[in-house]
Amino acid sequence: MSVILAPLDGSSRALFALPVARTFSELEDAPVRILHVTERVGPLSDIAESLGVEPVALRGATLESRAGDPADAILRAAEDNRARLIVLCTHTAEARPERAIGRTALAVLRGAPCPVVLVNPQLPLDAWRLRRVLVPHEGSPSVSDALKPAAELVRKAGAELIVLQVADSMVGQESGSISPPAYLDQPQHEWPAWTAEFLQRLCSICPVEDLHVRLLVRAGDPAKETLQVAGELSADLIFLAWKGHWAPARAKTFKAVVRDAPCPLMVTRLPSG
Repeated sequence: MSVILAPLDGSSRALFALPVARTFSELEDAPVRILHVTERVGPLSDIAESLGVEPVALRGATLESRAGDPADAILRAAEDNRARLIVLCTHTAEARPERAIGRTALAVLRGAPCPVVLVNPQLPLDAWRLRRVLVPHEGSPSVSDALKPAAELVRKAGAELIVLQVADSMVGQESGSISPPAYLDQPQHEWPAWTAEFLQRLCSICPVEDLHVRLLVRAGDPAKETLQVAGELSADLIFLAWKGHWAPARAKTFKAVVRDAPCPLMVTRLPSG
């Protein structure tokens, strides 16, 4: 049986990921697997108390303890338990990291065998539910393919899928990509045909015909537009397809959205190359 893996480090901030993990558990019909990584594994009966987990949070969940480096242990547990999702906080220290994500979370992102859901512990998410999923999409086939897990969650939740393409943001287009119309202020000319072609290409890779899909196009900075739309439409989840780059001059849009997102993020790694 696959699981929703929820790593906890014993800090109170790490617990903010549990309501999100429980919602995904209900949608995926997969139990939450709470993982505690420590220097020395002790009795499980002592772990729940030391983590500060309320008994109600353990209902229907399983608990596991592993020793070793936190990121390595999380990645091994994800493989061993066939995790569908890893749900963890962007950081658990009192001070927010300068890059908005802690060392462990970044290492998990880089090596995860499944999508990773990042939860900002500063967001109030006790009653979190999945109603609107925002997908920044630069028009490439690879992003459409990476979208499949998120589309399936949208289907199970009966949620709305909001696809956002930001004009003039595409760099190094791959074959088969589709750009927005040249004239964003003249919808009567190109918009109907472009909308039909975009959705047709999306559906040919990631079936969304039976979903409530809203297609938006904005002009400007991709990160700013993504964050603005997420706020305007009260998105519950932002889906990001990530190429795995984190060097100072790389992934500026990805880093900005991770830093300032008003809701949890679901990240899927794109194939390298």
